[in-house]
Amino acid sequence: MIKNFYNEKTGLYYKSLKAAKLSSKNPYVYRTWQDHDGRLIGKEGIYAYGTSICTIYMADQKISERLKNKSHDTRRP
Repeated sequence: MIKNFYNEKTGLYYKSLKAAKLSSKNPYVYRTWQDHDGRLIGKEGIYAYGTSICTIYMADQKISERLKNKSHDTRRP
């Protein structure tokens, strides 16, 4: 599992929140989880409009819970 930050305006992934925030003016930054093949498996907004939306810890908790619920859901779409 690879955890990083995604700036929607640049379309790039960053190892640190600071780097993602400094990469563009008025960034929209997400905490992302990717598998080892680079596929996105979870995403949660953490910074937008010049202010924090959610902490990194809380974003990780939300992504983890979503993935856990998804794996327990036996219904087929």
